[in-house]
Amino acid sequence: MELLDLVRTQDGLIRHDQARDLGMSPAAIDRRVASGEWLAVRPRVYLAATHVLTPRATLRAAALWAGDAATLIGHAAAVWWNLTDRPVETIAIAVGPAGGHCPPPGVRTVRRAIGLSGRVRVDGVWVAHRAAAALEAATSLGLVEGARLLDRALQQDRVAVESLRQALEEMGQRHGVVLARRLVALAEGEARSEAERDAARRLTRARVTGWTANLPVVLPGFGRVVLDIAFPQHRVAIEIDGWAFHRDVDRFRRDGLRQNEVVIGGWRVIRVSWYDLQETPGYLVDVVRRMLAADAVTAA
Repeated sequence: MELLDLVRTQDGLIRHDQARDLGMSPAAIDRRVASGEWLAVRPRVYLAATHVLTPRATLRAAALWAGDAATLIGHAAAVWWNLTDRPVETIAIAVGPAGGHCPPPGVRTVRRAIGLSGRVRVDGVWVAHRAAAALEAATSLGLVEGARLLDRALQQDRVAVESLRQALEEMGQRHGVVLARRLVALAEGEARSEAERDAARRLTRARVTGWTANLPVVLPGFGRVVLDIAFPQHRVAIEIDGWAFHRDVDRFRRDGLRQNEVVIGGWRVIRVSWYDLQETPGYLVDVVRRMLAADAVTAA
């Protein structure tokens, strides 16, 4: 491969040894750097001045610096897989248990052995397998943002629940495994059940009364439905959603038709999701109290 072709395929980057392999002498490399034709962006990694150091190029530069024995992991790997566009603050690279790299600013080396079965070369960069990258990135982002990453990846069929289970098993007892275990459980379908329990807990702690969980109701012309949380006296139903992944097109359509029938049957519906309860924990109690207060004024 010609040098210009390699630079082009590597987002404008070239490593010192790659240039040497293509016939350039150390002196010729130094002249290009001195003239500003090449810019040193990592130790012995250069960016052609005709290119821009994009976020993608920044990840590749770190990978080039670390060498082919190293592997992009975590958030950096998830970005490389296009699982998230959230900026990477620190690029994590697994260098093996004997790795002696002294990382440059913005790069963190992890002494972790990743065999050939645990990594794959994607567009010239060695990265952790997609599910492992997604799960580790999710744990680094925290519960809610991590859930969003996995939920979106599952929706787009970029990862599968089974592959996340395998990635969790391979984590062993590494840092973040407790959160990773919870995220995988949510991905497996626990999100809606957890949200239902969370909603009931919040109403109980706030001493909101008059509600019943899992109330069966028969709707004329539609049949029997079970309302997640209901205030029968006020004919108000709280419907709870889990992750978007668990609502495919058919489920989304059924839920919409079901809610229409509940409304036609004389019920008002408050809809909250797992994300709502996590991000705005006071919202459910607030909206219920406002609904009860409005009913009291109307009754008076």
